[in-house]
Amino acid sequence: AFEDPSRPEVSLAIESAQAMGIKVIMITGDHPITAAAIAKDVGLGGNAPQVVSAESAPEYFEQAYLNAHPDFLESIDVVARCTPLQKLRIVQALKLRGHLVAVTGDGVNDVPALKAADVGIAMGERGSQSAKEVSSIILADDNFKTIIGAILEGRELFRSLRSSFEYLLLIHLPLVLSAALLPLFGFPILYLPIHIVWLELIIHPSAILAF
Repeated sequence: AFEDPSRPEVSLAIESAQAMGIKVIMITGDHPITAAAIAKDVGLGGNAPQVVSAESAPEYFEQAYLNAHPDFLESIDVVARCTPLQKLRIVQALKLRGHLVAVTGDGVNDVPALKAADVGIAMGERGSQSAKEVSSIILADDNFKTIIGAILEGRELFRSLRSSFEYLLLIHLPLVLSAALLPLFGFPILYLPIHIVWLELIIHPSAILAF
């Protein structure tokens, strides 16, 4: 009779995240059975998501346990009945493990984890003012798919920048080495200043247009 279903595009977004090597963990205050049903519906953890109740097993979310068992969080998909303090500990443990951690949230109870994360992402539509103030990104549409799209766009931009730098290095290294080394071995200067200026006038505009 009562249902709060996930958005239809979330399952595809999670599939894309997993393909990019991004580990998605659902942290919620809901009942474990409810959380497991939603996780299964969106494809989180496949057909059998690993669900842990922070209420039934609070010892798993003590800082000492998380530090002693660094692989624990990487083996689970859902943390149910989670308190704000436990969520904060999860974020800190993942960061200590060397992960780049992004946290989404909309309530006041999410503020500690949002602030501790490398990237805090607040909901723009239903998010509280406190969550928005401590977050580095505010989602205008409150859609998980938007986060994945932004990551894809950022990675593409990074690839383009890296390609442009590789191009410029491949062009400039032979130029610099030949200009510097040849005179050291007693050969005449290979490039006059006018040659350098002319080459740069060709190289840089072409790199900008291409990349």
